[in-house]
Amino acid sequence: MTATLPPASSPAPAASTAPEAGRGRFRPRGFVWLVLRQHRATLVVLTLLLVAELVQLALLGYLLRKDADIRALADLCAGGDRECAERWSPAADFRAGYGDALHFNGLLVQYVPLLAGLFTAGPMVARELESGTWRLAWTQSLPPARWLAAKLAVPTVLVLVGVSLMSALYTWCWTAVPTELLPGQRWYDSFGMLGPMPVADALCGVAFGALAALATRRTVPAMVLTLVGYGTVRSALGYLRPHLWPRTRTVSLRMPGYPNDGTWVIGRGMLTRSGEHISDDACGVGVSPERCLTTHNADRWYLDHHPPGDHWPLAWLEAGILAALAALAAWAALRWVRHIVP
Repeated sequence: MTATLPPASSPAPAASTAPEAGRGRFRPRGFVWLVLRQHRATLVVLTLLLVAELVQLALLGYLLRKDADIRALADLCAGGDRECAERWSPAADFRAGYGDALHFNGLLVQYVPLLAGLFTAGPMVARELESGTWRLAWTQSLPPARWLAAKLAVPTVLVLVGVSLMSALYTWCWTAVPTELLPGQRWYDSFGMLGPMPVADALCGVAFGALAALATRRTVPAMVLTLVGYGTVRSALGYLRPHLWPRTRTVSLRMPGYPNDGTWVIGRGMLTRSGEHISDDACGVGVSPERCLTTHNADRWYLDHHPPGDHWPLAWLEAGILAALAALAAWAALRWVRHIVP
């Protein structure tokens, strides 16, 4: 007698995933989520530090404006009088109270991009290549280029959000009072702290860090290479900066003085009758301007400078160059990552 098998039970209906999908709709997924989990402690600390710095900058800007209004410092130093902070006690007190705070906050904004590059080069990319944990990710059907893109997504978003806010708030603080009140805070001294420059710097640092990590595959060498490469690019652009935008030339019969209205003086010297340019350093110490002209067979003086209005054209041009270098470095890193697959 043959036993009859009971009919196979129909499979249980799958549990609805709609609530799960709804809860995770606005959350990072896939490998980006894994990167956030790997570095969650560091990212929490960086977020807290960022919030503290933003609050501090907002408070500094508020106090700068309030104190300047109470002391009527904008009217006191009207006309670009650079020495007003030395002659008037209200301005001197203001300078003593806020000069260091503005200066050191500016340095922080200026060097955060380098820290972003070092963080990308070391903990984000090179450490995983050095330890070999990247093999697990690549064996899970994750292409190398997508692995690197996910690695770069985290610092890039942090840069675009965090550094943009820091730069905007610091620029707001910097414009609170005339820069004559705070010597050393003129636009050409604070170039890397203002406007789009810190953001472009940081993107460049992140891309350079990824490229250095892939080139060395070691944490410490990658960070050193990032430091050297970033420093080289910044030094080269600092040398090229005066030439990125046409400078203004003033010609006069008398030796021009250095303006006190925030003008960035590039060069001063003499023009000979044949059109040759001779720097005023050739005059020597203790030689009168008239005698210097006669000695060098010159008849006019020139002053090459960038007025304060050239600040933003120069800043956007240099930021554009840095953004292009960042895109080039990121493209090179995405190409390079395919060649380190065993």
